[in-house]
Amino acid sequence: MKKIVKHMQSATLFAGTALLMMACGGQESTTEETTAVTTEETTTDVDAEAPMNTGMDGSGMMGHMHRNMDEMTNMKTKMTGDPDYDFAQMMTHHHQGAIRMADEEINNGTDSKMKEVAQKIKASNQTDIQKLQDFTGKHKPTSGDTATTMKMMHPMHAMMGEMHQRDMSSMNTDQSFAQMMIHHHQMGNEMSKEFLKVGKTQEMKQLAQKTIDSQTKEIKELEAWQQQNQK
Repeated sequence: MKKIVKHMQSATLFAGTALLMMACGGQESTTEETTAVTTEETTTDVDAEAPMNTGMDGSGMMGHMHRNMDEMTNMKTKMTGDPDYDFAQMMTHHHQGAIRMADEEINNGTDSKMKEVAQKIKASNQTDIQKLQDFTGKHKPTSGDTATTMKMMHPMHAMMGEMHQRDMSSMNTDQSFAQMMIHHHQMGNEMSKEFLKVGKTQEMKQLAQKTIDSQTKEIKELEAWQQQNQK
């Protein structure tokens, strides 16, 4: 290091410091350098997406959607390949996202109809979560092809892309809740349909069909409200 400093005395302080840092960095292992680069890139990606995750509409609905998607995406490493078990876990997270959105509407919405719908969605999703957790608590997952169960997530990613094309900046909490919950229910329905292609147990198949039926009905209810409350 002394030789390096001696050769750098004629350079500016800034250049000298930079070269010293590079010299020191050269002593680190390739693995450490790779980790540093990866960390820096990951941080940059998160920072770039941060404004979108906070909620484009100002009410937090978009933020709830992103949080829900992140939670479900993080499940990739927890997939067992057992379609019934994996579906139960994914739908638990999906319903938890709906409850957070419903709470947002209940606490900050002003439209009595939307607040009523939010209360109903919250109650039904809490009931379903309990059934899903009861199932995962007693059902021992069998190992299988995780690529098959991962297909249940595909509709979620596709619909999130479509959702971002909508301008929701001028929507209030009630309007945002209606729009986001429609998207959320559509994702849940598509996930349930994918599960029904590979599901094994009658218990989960019945719950998946119940989810499709109830959420389809709620989508129509939300769309009808939108039609009546257009700007």
